[in-house]
Amino acid sequence: MGAKHLLNKLPFRLLVPIAFVLFYFSILLYVVLSPLIFLYGLLLCPMVWIEWGRQGKDVLVIENDSAHSQEWISRILPLIGERAVVLNYSQRDSWERLSLASQLFEIFGPQAMPERFRERSLPAVILFRKLHRPKKIIFGDSKECEAKLGQLRAELALD
Repeated sequence: MGAKHLLNKLPFRLLVPIAFVLFYFSILLYVVLSPLIFLYGLLLCPMVWIEWGRQGKDVLVIENDSAHSQEWISRILPLIGERAVVLNYSQRDSWERLSLASQLFEIFGPQAMPERFRERSLPAVILFRKLHRPKKIIFGDSKECEAKLGQLRAELALD
């Protein structure tokens, strides 16, 4: 209520410059912080190689409870076997926010705009090979899922 009262007291000529300053400040903040997100992702990769490498895991699989996702997950998981850590996006409220898998999903997982379309880009597979950038294969609502399954087989054969 106090903020609304304050906005009613400010003249319109003052609100426009404040809006422009906030807009340009947010762009500047984005430009400054984007490299930090990239660096954070680079730091997560060695953690995967060390922590998951001991367990014989090098693949992150993200699924959801949709019929399309379940159909493709039933074809993906036999290829990957015990190498995968599986996250169910439909149960993301129960994910431990600081777990390595959930942080990897936030940095390397499928990014949809707007956020509500993210479920349409699942299932997804992220491969972590030592000294390489993570390889992301998104099955989603694509018509090319068979080709992507072949790509996944080829990437898994490289290891």
